[in-house]
Amino acid sequence: MIAARAVLTAQSLIAVGALFVGAIPSVATATGETGLDERVAAALATAQEAEQAADRAALAAALRIIERAGAHPLDGWTGADPVPGWRTLAPPAGPPLRGSPLGPGYRSGRIGAGQSDSFQQVFLSGRKASIALSSVGTEPLSLRVVDASRKPVCVADTQRRACRWVPIFTQRYLIEVRNGGQSQANYFLVVD
Repeated sequence: MIAARAVLTAQSLIAVGALFVGAIPSVATATGETGLDERVAAALATAQEAEQAADRAALAAALRIIERAGAHPLDGWTGADPVPGWRTLAPPAGPPLRGSPLGPGYRSGRIGAGQSDSFQQVFLSGRKASIALSSVGTEPLSLRVVDASRKPVCVADTQRRACRWVPIFTQRYLIEVRNGGQSQANYFLVVD
């Protein structure tokens, strides 16, 4: 028991020491678990597919996920929000569901072949930051997040299009979505 505490204390001191010398600007994870942001991003893409296929049931199911999460357009985003239009196409839902008061924010965009789209977002120190990307179609989109000093925090490719980390400092991060494909791509990005 004493030896285990000594090891734990030594590991804690090493971690704290690394923070003071700036060796760990942020902690990014790439786990196999699906986060709320990824579920909302997938639901946005599913809703768009359901609208195109005139599948009202699938559209309603996707909207329930978006509604339960409390997802809303990101502050400052001036693009067209498809969710209100989808609500008019879906069959009536049951009573409103109560979820997270803030919930994740989302935005959509369109990127030409070989182009990128980027915007900035502030993330708070010590609070989990999470970003997920989804799209309809097969264009190879990637996600990149860099901090205020232009150091990469996370790069997510076409297989795993999500980033999660805990910022050490409150700062503005640049979020970039890149289309590596040969044709235009529509995407949804969810920030939580």
